[in-house]
Amino acid sequence: MDRRRAAAYARVGVAYPVAAVVAVAGGAALLGVDPGLAVLALSMVAAATLAGLLVSETGGMRPPEADRGRQQQRGILGLGGNGGSGGNADADLPDVARSRRARLRVFSLGLFVLTVALVLLLGGVVPGL
Repeated sequence: MDRRRAAAYARVGVAYPVAAVVAVAGGAALLGVDPGLAVLALSMVAAATLAGLLVSETGGMRPPEADRGRQQQRGILGLGGNGGSGGNADADLPDVARSRRARLRVFSLGLFVLTVALVLLLGGVVPGL
């Protein structure tokens, strides 16, 4: 992995989630709401975003044969991503520096991991901390 790409992953997957958690927890404290509950809500939002991305990328639980007719129709109408052939245009998503979906995936994953760790720490699940 080259240096620019690693810096992009660090920025989107670590720095932005930390800033989001600080902003949400600080805003909750200013409004008089428990910051732990705000972080828990943020964790649920990140989990829902990750689940939505997974479903949109995998097509849910449908078998590949279920989309065959649909792909043919999209190809005939010229809506397919591969020159009208009806193939999957998302098969080769670019890296985090260029793709909006990849940035959302990396941000959501970083946010989810960070907020789960904070919920465990703030909830007293991890002893001695």
